[in-house]
Amino acid sequence: MRPSARIAAFIELIEKIEGGIAASGAPADSIVNTYFRERRYAGSKDRRTISEWVYGYLRSRAYHLWALENVGVEPAARYAVLSYLAVEAADMLPLFGEEGGYGPDALTEDEVDLIEKLQSFDTVPEEISANIPEWAQAGFKERFGKHAIEAAKALNIAASLDLRINKFKAKRDITDYLTLLPEGAERTPYSSLGLRSHTKPNLAGMKEYKAGEVEVQDEAAQLASLLVGAEPGMQVLDLCAGAGGKSLTVAGQMANKGQLYAMDVSRKRLRECEKRIERAGARNIQVKLLNMDAESRTEALAGFKAACDRVYVDVPCTGTGTWRRSPDQRWRFSSENLSDMYAMQLGLLKEAAPLVKEDGRLIYMTCSVLPQENERIVSRFMKQQPEWKLVDYRNVWNEVLETEAPKSLSSMEECLQLAPHMHGTDGFFIAILQR
Repeated sequence: MRPSARIAAFIELIEKIEGGIAASGAPADSIVNTYFRERRYAGSKDRRTISEWVYGYLRSRAYHLWALENVGVEPAARYAVLSYLAVEAADMLPLFGEEGGYGPDALTEDEVDLIEKLQSFDTVPEEISANIPEWAQAGFKERFGKHAIEAAKALNIAASLDLRINKFKAKRDITDYLTLLPEGAERTPYSSLGLRSHTKPNLAGMKEYKAGEVEVQDEAAQLASLLVGAEPGMQVLDLCAGAGGKSLTVAGQMANKGQLYAMDVSRKRLRECEKRIERAGARNIQVKLLNMDAESRTEALAGFKAACDRVYVDVPCTGTGTWRRSPDQRWRFSSENLSDMYAMQLGLLKEAAPLVKEDGRLIYMTCSVLPQENERIVSRFMKQQPEWKLVDYRNVWNEVLETEAPKSLSSMEECLQLAPHMHGTDGFFIAILQR
């Protein structure tokens, strides 16, 4: 593709992604993947350049919407791209209207004036420069205080790639796997199962990955899984299993002994879970589809009442802790549609509680940094069910991990709140409860 054609593709993708955000449609990564899958003529350099522009825009979208509003222009895809290029790649602007380049139309006089205005801002509100949507600003201030902007900016930096050693299939020492990754790869600082690559490796060409010896999993998710504290022979239930990443980690701790029940309401995600279970060589996981209606769920879970040593629930959430990987996620919520999510989170925690046997543990998790869906949910649950008490994550950490427990950002000292600016992981919250 010629450079001007890349710009045209950039505009087309932003239009599709903005449409997806407005309609709560497909996420950006799915849109980008589909776009290139349908355009095989785009080479690897084309895909890389265009993708960098797209995700660069999403990681600074608040600024570009603010800038366009301040110059009195509607945020159409072409103007959004002009704003991004004016700031980040001004040398691309002369390519508008390039002959025979399959690029965008030439700049109009009004657009040339617009670009000059877009390049003239001296000051920008901190929340805008940090790309924090309005609905999340209060939560960031409550969580991080004077470090809110620092924490938010860390969530605008593309994440490293974390891998987890699969205990069922790993054939060598964990340090030996580092030689398979690009230069600069290292052990994760907290998880004993993790590797971190700061340059994207060719996983599709790595036989060890294809054989299931290593899995992609952020260190925060590894730690959350390890803090479940599962042991061989236990009965464990994952109430929101999704595609099964945590189930596989927990099953590894159980050494294929005992039983782990991976449940979810999504048939599609559970199909992916089943594929991953087979690839990983896990034999102690049973997959079970749950329906959405309360009566059906109650009936499906009745046989597990007071029968599980561990029940963990990684509830659906705003995903604020994963903005490094899914930068468009921050634009899919508003203050108006969060109350239903909080009610669902509390409901899932209450649904999981009766399944735990005496002296068993109930673990609540989110990939969020917001107190509203972390400490406040746990506090409301404990107020309604005072027989449950928090177990200090540091005590469990010392039981299951060899590294030193990190300092938590949680307002509840027993709970673990991770964030990228402090821990280098996704933002993740873990509360461990015991009756």
